[in-house]
Amino acid sequence: MKTNKEILDEFGKRLVNDVFDDSLGFINNDLKDLKETPEFKNLFEKMNDLEFTEMKLYTKEVLTGALFKFLQIFEDNDEFKIYFTSKNQKVNLNEISEMLKAEPIIENGWINRFSKEIDDEK
Repeated sequence: MKTNKEILDEFGKRLVNDVFDDSLGFINNDLKDLKETPEFKNLFEKMNDLEFTEMKLYTKEVLTGALFKFLQIFEDNDEFKIYFTSKNQKVNLNEISEMLKAEPIIENGWINRFSKEIDDEK
């Protein structure tokens, strides 16, 4: 039987790797490559390295905020639930977390512990 911490960490790892990192990975491409992408030519063509660094930080903040607001739905609305189920175990993630919406963003939270896209910023 998994502990509450193990359950939260497993969910957090999947959320960060499959949602946060997958989305952030796009902007973490090389600026030179993005300048050659026809769909974004006007956005990146004249962008310098400082502007690109700021764009990456902005994108990270937007994604972090989106995860927070998504998880807040489950805290603020009893009719929506996120469950972990395995064999005879069924656990409501909102009930085992003090504040589910903050799990990704707190100090030493899911993003800091599990993201592969922000390793260079640590």
